[in-house]
Amino acid sequence: MQHETIKKLVSIGLPTYNRPDALRKMLEIVVAQTYPNLEIIISDNASPDAKVKEVIEEFSSKDSRIKHYWQDENIGVLANAEFVLRQAQGEYFTWFSDDDWRSPEFIELLVEELEKNKNVDFAFCDYREVFEDGSRATAYPSSHFKIFKPFTSNSRLIRTIAYYWQDAARGKPNIFYSVFRREALAALDIKKITDGYKLLNMDCLIAFTLLQKSPVVIRREVMCTLTCGNKKYYSSVEQQLGKPKLALLSKLVNFWSENKYDRDLYIKKTNRFIEKLMIYILFAPKLTFLLSRMAINKFEQGNKPNNGESDQVTFIKSPVKLDSVKRVETNLKIQLPNVTLLAMSTVNVEEHLQALVYSCRGIEFGSVKLLSNYKPYGMDSNIEYIRTEEINDIDYWCYKAIYDLNQHVDTEFMLLVHADGFVVNPSSWNDEFLNYDYIGAPWPLPTDDFSYRDINGKIVRVGNSVSLRSKKLLELPIKLNLPWEPFHGNFHEDGFICVKNKHIYESHGMRFAPLEVAKYFSHETMIPEVRDIKPFVFHKWAGSNSIYPKF
Repeated sequence: MQHETIKKLVSIGLPTYNRPDALRKMLEIVVAQTYPNLEIIISDNASPDAKVKEVIEEFSSKDSRIKHYWQDENIGVLANAEFVLRQAQGEYFTWFSDDDWRSPEFIELLVEELEKNKNVDFAFCDYREVFEDGSRATAYPSSHFKIFKPFTSNSRLIRTIAYYWQDAARGKPNIFYSVFRREALAALDIKKITDGYKLLNMDCLIAFTLLQKSPVVIRREVMCTLTCGNKKYYSSVEQQLGKPKLALLSKLVNFWSENKYDRDLYIKKTNRFIEKLMIYILFAPKLTFLLSRMAINKFEQGNKPNNGESDQVTFIKSPVKLDSVKRVETNLKIQLPNVTLLAMSTVNVEEHLQALVYSCRGIEFGSVKLLSNYKPYGMDSNIEYIRTEEINDIDYWCYKAIYDLNQHVDTEFMLLVHADGFVVNPSSWNDEFLNYDYIGAPWPLPTDDFSYRDINGKIVRVGNSVSLRSKKLLELPIKLNLPWEPFHGNFHEDGFICVKNKHIYESHGMRFAPLEVAKYFSHETMIPEVRDIKPFVFHKWAGSNSIYPKF
């Protein structure tokens, strides 16, 4: 980050009420932010539990960045949220809720976006909804990045109409937890926007008001979790129509009434005639769309097989920790103390984390490491997080795989895995794999006269990035100062090692596993040689690989 960016003060507003344990966890998250120049403003809304004050004073005594206030009486959720904003002095501001989670890099990376995009007043990231116990709330979208795309438009009309159109259950209220330019928020009369703090959907109203002035920047990283089912104001078609003890007609009347109120509120909160008109016109189509979606969801739920069997592909939605994964007893585990299990990615980071966890079933590796540009939710203490810069394209990932991974491996071997390629059959491990410096998946015979051929024209039958590599092999391109020439198409870093420079590696004593061994190690392409074999690892879900989990 640029030095001048670090100097800019960021204010964190933390309104709290009567949840000392949750407050403690959030303060631990706040003080661990990688962005150092913080002003942490806590306002206790007259909590009856004395432990709240104890927690605040404990952290305040250790961190001078914390400022705390005690309300003499409960002023309400909305007024308390505005109170912390009005105390802020920073150039940037964000609200943290005491029952949510933020990645340590949350503020740093979002401030970077605001520094790069001077015309934008707020920046947010992808996030996950969770329940109070930390488990994933799977009824919500698995990702919000594309859902929020219309809000990044340079067209005010697109932003505002898209915001009205979207169902709140798809996440639009949570843009409220962005990092804002404080002056943009300070210009708002929140009491007026919420009709004297009476409108509990302050989050939506603030986001809608700001989107009339500026787009929002959304980062792909999942650097935030938001807790549902805890008196926050989430609503959806299913919730509105799923109220018990009401006849269908009554449910429909309530649904229409609540959405009409919502429509009128958005019309009131915009000052442009064209936006008012569009919201009015879209009211009936929106209701029709929401009702249709609800009917489809009900139909799909009613037609799901309930035979107790899972689908072939497993979709794991919630964070998984090593201790919670069913594993065999320690004395039956495969011991691989000389192998580092490693994943490197700055996209789909949560899926890479779960691939690491899944790979540890029944195996004790020497170490387990995740290289990413942010620390994801659900990191187990047995997995080492190593921060790396953002990887924007496959060529740069390949470059780092060739020249950087060696410095993070202290064992004799490294097993490189991905979100779409990891250990699936621990019992298929064979110590013979360690006789080689490189072993990946079998490649198919080429259909032309140039693919998969080394410098001597010999066909190469084993490659792939999901692979077992020796430390010596990882170090060799640095020792020899091999020039980087990125490949495209079929070849990336595995082509650099196994095809283009294989003769150089072999001349320095590197051993490459033959197809006869590799077919027991990994499968990617469904070639005849791998039929009826259960591989130790896999890559991608073609053919018989389709039975393996997706995260």
